[in-house]
Amino acid sequence: MRNTVFPEYPQGGWTYLSFSPAHGFQVNYLSADGRAWLWYPGNTHGVPEEWKLDRVAGQSSVCWRHPSNSFNPVTKQTGGTFACEPLSLAQRAVVARLPGDHYALSNGQIPYQRQKCTAPSEFEFDRQRFRC
Repeated sequence: MRNTVFPEYPQGGWTYLSFSPAHGFQVNYLSADGRAWLWYPGNTHGVPEEWKLDRVAGQSSVCWRHPSNSFNPVTKQTGGTFACEPLSLAQRAVVARLPGDHYALSNGQIPYQRQKCTAPSEFEFDRQRFRC
């Protein structure tokens, strides 16, 4: 099991890098007002999101809402409603962070189209341990 590196996650004002074998590397900028922007592998534009902390079935959870016209290629679900996951699981997926909106994702644009297994070079983490 992976250790939690950032126990304060999620926190507004940070750009986070998460990794899972299914999605690869995802980059999220979270603002303190509950808005967020996702730089997802293969996408040509950023995905606006909403995030919140909640309790689901008695467990601390982080919940995300994506636009109704969005599609998650891993879960095969469309957006529009909040989808929650246990906070402890989400925290263990985060491998690095940068202060602020490092890539200006809140403007809806992404710096470039990334592949699933490619993490932006600005993030510092164990690239031998976290890779596809």
